[in-house]
Amino acid sequence: MTSTVGAGRVRRAARPRSLAAPVTLALAAAVLAACSFGGSAAPPADAGGPTAAGGASTGAQAGPTLAAVSAAGALVLLDPANGQTSRTLVPSGVVGDALAVSPDGKTVYYEVAAGCQHEIWRVSTSDGAKTRVAAAGSSPALSPNGERLAYATLYFEDDKGPSCYPANNLTAGYQVIVVDLATHQTHRYPMAPQVASTGLPAPVDHLSWSPDGAKLAVSISSVQDNEGWQLAIMNPATDTSYFKDDGSTEVPLPGVPAGTYYAEGVYLPNGHLFVVRQCCDGWPPNTANVDMLEIDPATGQQVRQIAVGLTDRYHTSLDASADGHWLLYLSGKDVEVSHDGAKPSILTTGFLAAAW
Repeated sequence: MTSTVGAGRVRRAARPRSLAAPVTLALAAAVLAACSFGGSAAPPADAGGPTAAGGASTGAQAGPTLAAVSAAGALVLLDPANGQTSRTLVPSGVVGDALAVSPDGKTVYYEVAAGCQHEIWRVSTSDGAKTRVAAAGSSPALSPNGERLAYATLYFEDDKGPSCYPANNLTAGYQVIVVDLATHQTHRYPMAPQVASTGLPAPVDHLSWSPDGAKLAVSISSVQDNEGWQLAIMNPATDTSYFKDDGSTEVPLPGVPAGTYYAEGVYLPNGHLFVVRQCCDGWPPNTANVDMLEIDPATGQQVRQIAVGLTDRYHTSLDASADGHWLLYLSGKDVEVSHDGAKPSILTTGFLAAAW
């Protein structure tokens, strides 16, 4: 899991994005109701945080539209009360750990493994109609009002081999793109020139809009070996690149050991960030500790601990419902869900991505 640079090639050192053997397991509604998102009937994969509302019982309440990508690459809708698949929207070919669901729940944006830089498609949840949105793109993120789509471009050597990479100016293929879905006006944000001059691309692993749609949280995975992890905040209205190299757009990491980094971060409706903070300089299963936290993006200070993650797996696909009552993330292939601060519990397993 290291990046290698040479002969005009870079292997992306991000979390695994390839398809895996299918695993299907859903918790029965009765079991989920008994565990009440923090009870003892079905032990969660990750331990709840000490400030997670005392593990208060909420019951298996219904949540908003929940889309997910199975380990076999199918895009499905899940019943948020019991984790059962209610409908298959795309039977195969979906990849990545990011989905975007429109505010009205009628459209899901997803990534497919086509071409050297993948593609972004959308599908209607009512009639299953599919449309390609971008011929090159990954990690789709929809603005809170549903009017703008942000996504990243990068190269996937693991999927397509070294023939994907240009002989010169490799870093030019790494961008954040924002599209106005009504006018199709497109804005491109490359790496800053001083960063691109190093020849080391900074792969964007996840994007998330702020509640007011004014900013984007940009999760950047390792540039080389296990170095370079960043959680940057960009302003699409004023910025010309998706992150700088002077630390001015980074979310701080106060009072933590050297080598600690944010593996992913997304905005919550209250303007805070929901993050995975890991220590130290290691890939699972060599990570020392993993914390799932709510933090202040301006200071990096912890607001509350949502869960303590397992150190032998990746924690990805973080998301919050529009009303802020529901959180979810993937712990390995387990979909973990929390309602109103209750300790997270496994909703279902065998998935690569999920989103409200």
